[in-house]
Amino acid sequence: MKLIGLRQKSLELPLSIVLDRAELLDSNSHKQQLITELDNIRQHVVELEKLVSKDGDTEQSLSNLLLSSPAATYVVKGGLFKYVSPQLRQITGYSENELIDTDPLNLVLPEDRGTGKENMTRVLKGEKSLGYQFRFLTKNGEIRWGAETLSPILYEGKPAAIANLVDITEQKQKEAAVKSDEEKYRDLCENANDMIQCLTPEGSLIYVNRVWRETLGYKEEEISRLSMYDIVHPHYIHYCMELIQRTRCGEKISGAEIAFINNGGKTVTVEVSMNCRFRDGKPIYIRGILRDVTERKLAEEETKTLLMEVEDINHKLEQSNRELEEFAYVASHDLQEPIRKISSFGALLQDSLEDKLDEDQRENLGFMIDGANRMQSMIDDLLAYSRIITKAKPFQQVYPNEVIEDLKKFELATMLDETKGTIQIPQPLLCVQCDKSQIYQLLQNLISNGLKFHRYGVPPLITIYSHPMQNNTVQFDVQDNGIGIDDEYHNQIFVMFKRLHSRNSYKGTGIGLAICKKIVSRHGGDIGVKSTPGKGSTFWFTLPRFGSPIETSDKE
Repeated sequence: MKLIGLRQKSLELPLSIVLDRAELLDSNSHKQQLITELDNIRQHVVELEKLVSKDGDTEQSLSNLLLSSPAATYVVKGGLFKYVSPQLRQITGYSENELIDTDPLNLVLPEDRGTGKENMTRVLKGEKSLGYQFRFLTKNGEIRWGAETLSPILYEGKPAAIANLVDITEQKQKEAAVKSDEEKYRDLCENANDMIQCLTPEGSLIYVNRVWRETLGYKEEEISRLSMYDIVHPHYIHYCMELIQRTRCGEKISGAEIAFINNGGKTVTVEVSMNCRFRDGKPIYIRGILRDVTERKLAEEETKTLLMEVEDINHKLEQSNRELEEFAYVASHDLQEPIRKISSFGALLQDSLEDKLDEDQRENLGFMIDGANRMQSMIDDLLAYSRIITKAKPFQQVYPNEVIEDLKKFELATMLDETKGTIQIPQPLLCVQCDKSQIYQLLQNLISNGLKFHRYGVPPLITIYSHPMQNNTVQFDVQDNGIGIDDEYHNQIFVMFKRLHSRNSYKGTGIGLAICKKIVSRHGGDIGVKSTPGKGSTFWFTLPRFGSPIETSDKE
């Protein structure tokens, strides 16, 4: 095996390998690998310098040194292999006999052979070799990547070329994987619904996605000339500078709001999340996700304006209601005296003129007195309705069982006796937090309705239940066995002065259930009715709860 003529070029071969490998491994992920290879090659350069400077036969030493080189070495003369190092045989899988005197291009994939021929021709002409990469086929059919440099030499007295080949298959695979990942991430970013951007630590734009460009109206080629401060609304520049500085110090920003001025001059409000990427403790770039909240902010402003308008309207309505209630109370109170006089003097006149009036006159006088009495009842009910607000009292703990016992003894005693009615409470009623005087009125109205609207020949039976509900409330059911109410009237009966029957059939002004609804509403509850004509009705209402069933039971 002859290596004569290799000495003159041996010093420049490792250097060409270094340059080519530096090109291939300039990414940070391969920095350590490059440093290691450089150290190995520097050591070979030192050894080669020693060999060249020595006198005598150094062929065997040079051969051994080439065998230990990190690159595969081979010599080509006349387009054929004349020498192949063990590294090349290991990379390709072919033996020395299988390679010697064969064309090196036979190993190269056809689509990559053109560059190899061009480089070989250049080197044989004495021109500088260009490092290049190509794919070659191993003996077992595997396709691998190689990086190669060529240098001219004299081999057995004739022009030849020596090549240094490095297997870069692993690196190529890593580069392909990185490229694939980059394409995936870029595809994800480009098709994301939110705006995505990447900045230098100083705030210049490095990358923005499609939604960012479309939202702010900039073309991709314009991005490199922009910084955040070119597009941020003037009112937000200092705040934007603060956010960037905070991310450079390692803080993660989330939910911050800033405003941009788009390419058309319109304001775009965004919600920003930002963080900084560091390398060796130094900020490299700032990444951010931005969500366009312009429409939401406009909606919030509109909602805020509407709420203010509603609050103003509600305030005016409350004031108007108070004025109406005060007016109703004063008017009703002032009307009582003249109505009372009409009723009293009418009765006196009826007694004094009883023998002097004919039948029609007595009937007309009776109509007048009856009208005055009905007017007095309506005024009394109006006063009761207005007092729900004007004479309201603070809430306190109330035990409904006690209220009903008092009603049975006093307000409802006569009515119970006349109707032969019964009030039953199967289980102690839950205590509630309310205006005690108004609960008296509420229960009195509902129970008296049950006693009043009973079926002919059937004694009224009023049954009252209570049970806890959600939101710390209690529902009460006042059930009767009376005449019942058609479905179509279930909502109308709570309207003031609404009557379903004639005054001759059932007495009353028709305001009792309206008063009940007003009382329940004041306590933040609801009221309604379930009824079947001919089978009775169940009036239900809710009140705020206080205490517990055990405490109520003990108390009662």
